[in-house]
Amino acid sequence: MSAGLASLATLSATAVTDADFMAGVRMRVQADLQAQAPAIDEHGLYPREAMANLGRAGTFSAHLGEHSLLDRPDLAMAVRAMAEVGAECMSTAFCTWCQDASGWYLENTRNTALKETLQHGIATGQVMAGTGMSNPMKTLAGFEGFKLKAQRAEGGYVVSGVLPWVSNLGPDHWFATVLQDANDPRHLMFAMVRCGQPGVEIRQNAKFIALEGTGTYSVLFRRAFIADQMMLADPVADDVRRILPGVILLQTGMGLGVVQGCIGLMQESNRTHAMSNQYLPRGPAYYTEMREALLADIASLARTPTENGPDFMRRVLSARLAVSELALDAAQSALLHAGSRGYLQGSPVNRRLRESYFVAIITPSIRHLRKELAVLGRN
Repeated sequence: MSAGLASLATLSATAVTDADFMAGVRMRVQADLQAQAPAIDEHGLYPREAMANLGRAGTFSAHLGEHSLLDRPDLAMAVRAMAEVGAECMSTAFCTWCQDASGWYLENTRNTALKETLQHGIATGQVMAGTGMSNPMKTLAGFEGFKLKAQRAEGGYVVSGVLPWVSNLGPDHWFATVLQDANDPRHLMFAMVRCGQPGVEIRQNAKFIALEGTGTYSVLFRRAFIADQMMLADPVADDVRRILPGVILLQTGMGLGVVQGCIGLMQESNRTHAMSNQYLPRGPAYYTEMREALLADIASLARTPTENGPDFMRRVLSARLAVSELALDAAQSALLHAGSRGYLQGSPVNRRLRESYFVAIITPSIRHLRKELAVLGRN
């Protein structure tokens, strides 16, 4: 093992090169996910051990100032690491995004005590964390209302409501979400919550066509007490909008991973069917070029991930939309390359198709992105 990979294995404080960092992530993906991906997708196996090993390899910390194994925090490298995971297993890449997003929330909080308590564990995979931000993001876009209502109490808030479909959850896992003051709808709080604390219950009440192994639950709050010490921001003010560009950019790693997986399937099909596949409109070379162009654009945006002016947000949303659309297109092309073999239940192409649909509908979905871009275009 090289000195760089040894550093990754032990989470040494010595910075490693970009190449060694990616090699460490790739090593864990090959060791932990190649054989498990079908069981994660089809049988709902939650990849807890794989996630812990990815955390040890620094996968969840590249974008975090105090925990990155690189010589700097680098959100673009976090995207590349997530894409490496997603090229093998989109479900685990989605859980990786949940970890990355939670670490990002703590990176940008002014509650230093909360950051010191939770961020190291999340960054290293010792603590698992989800992100309950779908409802707040949809509410900010005008699609729905806040699901969680909070009443002020001594030392914190008493919270009731139901938050649907929060992922990367399990007993004692953490997640972040936004609470709305029941007496003042303009007063919003951004908080970290622990599953299983008194009044917080998780329930699995739906079966999805893909990503069953992502620990996705509804969260029931029954007069749960959320202490002031658990607040990422109170009041929220511009805190959520400030972190959104980074959160959305991090999401692109999932879709880029699906694209890479589809490129591999096309190349595999071409080993036996290149003569007929040459007549298809697009092949692996096209998707490789498009993927690299998107990675370059994302890397440029990731240099200033807390910028949130209209022009910058337009570029961020456009990049996220382009990744969703490329994943859908690449998955369809992978099916066309494979032919009837890709139409079999349990085939890798079948999984990639379903994964690409998820990239298209996860918040912000394609319709959400297009709505936001239309609004920005009018301003």
